[in-house]
Amino acid sequence: MNNADALNPAEHIVIPNARAEHHRITQVEGVSLSGPVDVRVLSEGEDMILLEVTMPPNAASNPHTHDHESVGYLVSGRAQTVVDGETFDLAPGDGFRHPVGVLHHMKAGDEGAVWLEIKSPPTRTW
Repeated sequence: MNNADALNPAEHIVIPNARAEHHRITQVEGVSLSGPVDVRVLSEGEDMILLEVTMPPNAASNPHTHDHESVGYLVSGRAQTVVDGETFDLAPGDGFRHPVGVLHHMKAGDEGAVWLEIKSPPTRTW
């Protein structure tokens, strides 16, 4: 979906799957990713944004920080998150959190990974 077709967040309650805003990103917070990652904006309000992130096999973000809080839920695949130097292995159904200002990164497993991520306040880090 191109930006001309994007929905105005203040005017929607439900975003049909076919109209979800899609981005192929190559960086987060100005820091390069190991390769392109797909992000879909599933819902956005005044205080939060819900994203679906699809990371290809063995792709990774480099360490970065945010000025917002993120919580996530691994939907499929395997992933690893490193938060403040501590490594956590994630399986489908696991939740995770990236606190404000804390160095962290994500890495997809051999089959890739899909997770839902909520950012508050709503922030587009790409």
